[in-house]
Amino acid sequence: MGELLKNAFLGFRAMNGQGKLFAILFLVLLLCFLWKLGEGKQKELLSYGGVATVLCICPATAVLLMLWQTKFYDYEFVWTIVPLTALISCGIVLVLERLLSFGDKPKQKLLLAFFALAILLLCGRLGNPKWTVTNVSAQRKEVSAVLQSLKTDEAQTICLWAPKKVMEHARSLDGGITLLYGRNMYQEHLNAYSYEEYSQEQRDLYVWMSLAEGYGTLDVPVPADLDVVGEAPEAGSTMEGISCIKKALELGVNRVLLPGSISEESIKELEQALGVKTEKLEGYWLLR
Repeated sequence: MGELLKNAFLGFRAMNGQGKLFAILFLVLLLCFLWKLGEGKQKELLSYGGVATVLCICPATAVLLMLWQTKFYDYEFVWTIVPLTALISCGIVLVLERLLSFGDKPKQKLLLAFFALAILLLCGRLGNPKWTVTNVSAQRKEVSAVLQSLKTDEAQTICLWAPKKVMEHARSLDGGITLLYGRNMYQEHLNAYSYEEYSQEQRDLYVWMSLAEGYGTLDVPVPADLDVVGEAPEAGSTMEGISCIKKALELGVNRVLLPGSISEESIKELEQALGVKTEKLEGYWLLR
């Protein structure tokens, strides 16, 4: 039971810990207790929140809710139905009803204005925390510089294969670039309404690129705890970098960025095997 409650708490915190919704929820509940909102609607509001919370904590009903959410979302997103949608919306409506009944009572209006100001000052951002936004902005600037250096012929369409940090920003920075795969390769929930799937070859190339960045070598061992969308390569096997890069070129890739962590000795081996030239570009190895 303790583990169950812990998982429920972690899921709720993961969903709400980075924005204002968590604080808005408790503000709505506080107002419900301070004022009898809506002539009996307060009881309905709290009853809904209590029942929905139990449904999210109980394993059997939580699984059903995840199925209802198309099975592409993690457990934390089940909490979007409690009370971050209906409960907050209902509470705000009731508070507005209360405001409209104030008439010429400036003290009550001032109190409501105080609560609204508290939301803005004490509840953080509505989306990701500031440090995350700053970090993403820095990554985008870095990726933008890399993409500008890739363009040698404006008439040629670039088909890019690179580490995840570059791939997840490339299309938003330059719509003319095509990718070997997109963010839905590693963010499964983005496939909720997609009927096209990547080939196993493309999935293997994503796995190799992810592992090569960590190991800093061309030939990488596949760990047993590898967590990927689709069928994973056999644990304990070795993925050969040269073969993977050949396969990417066969699939139409004409710009390959390799992790800068790969050693110069490995890059020289790659140049000899494939007959290509490489250069260091913004912390990556670029194959030409």
